[in-house]
Amino acid sequence: MTYPIMPVDKVSITVLVDNFTDLLLVENNSLIHRPLLSYGRTLFAEHGLSLLIQVTSAEKVHTILMDAGASESALVSNAEILKVNLDDIEEIVISHGHFDHIGALKQVLRSSSCRLPVHLHPAAFNERRKKRPDGSYTELPVLHKDELTHTGAILNLSAGPSFICNQQILITGEVERTTSFEKGSPVLEAKEGGNFIVDPFRDDQSLVLNLKHHGLIVISGCAHAGIINSVRFAQKISGIDKVHAVIGGFHLSGPYFRNIIEPTITDMQKIAPDHIIPLHCTGWEAQTQFAKAMPDRFVLSSVGTRFDFT
Repeated sequence: MTYPIMPVDKVSITVLVDNFTDLLLVENNSLIHRPLLSYGRTLFAEHGLSLLIQVTSAEKVHTILMDAGASESALVSNAEILKVNLDDIEEIVISHGHFDHIGALKQVLRSSSCRLPVHLHPAAFNERRKKRPDGSYTELPVLHKDELTHTGAILNLSAGPSFICNQQILITGEVERTTSFEKGSPVLEAKEGGNFIVDPFRDDQSLVLNLKHHGLIVISGCAHAGIINSVRFAQKISGIDKVHAVIGGFHLSGPYFRNIIEPTITDMQKIAPDHIIPLHCTGWEAQTQFAKAMPDRFVLSSVGTRFDFT
């Protein structure tokens, strides 16, 4: 089944939270807009992700938030410095239930003047843990439905594809796994059916937009399902092959993912997006290899950067 996405005239993505910040980046062109701050002001980086996404069609603008970073302080401070009004947010999408994507969620809900729809997969509420090198476990923070609704969330839970913003943004829901090399992490576990298992990340989901005359923009949170799986699934469910941009976390950092960097880049070259913008958990090694392999398509991101796709 395909889900026809209404084409939009413009997509703007502002990086509110990410792992990397560099105020000496000064590009300002049709695609990339780096923040120019007054003396003494700075933006905070942390191991987390939050993107403010604005879609424009026929002069009507919709503003959504994808993910909410790891802490309350970074997102709120960065939004204030960048003059982003969090009360403009109409809806929130959570890519998956990990702590580095939900840290400021309740703060954003509290700052809104109205109750906000929050879209996530039902498995985002699963208990989770990480296995340490010594064999012990550390518990990961867990989302609680009652806390979110009490704070002002209108929960929209869906395991499959769904639309928001008048059918202009498609949420993939659970991503189909088709590659042979994107297998996830063996040290991350989730509780299902009363037992902990290697986390299948059923809740990992991406956003898909259709930029008029240019093709798909695929936005991932961490791509625990695999960034190639995520893009291919976006192509499949939208019925559109042309990919204009892939932006988000690709989860290629760390020893468990070093061996899949090369096949990921090889398959991304076959997909041939016009722009490739790795964020967050992609990792330095994978970013540098993408930059070498796809120099005309790779774009370095940093906290505060706004990307305008028109």
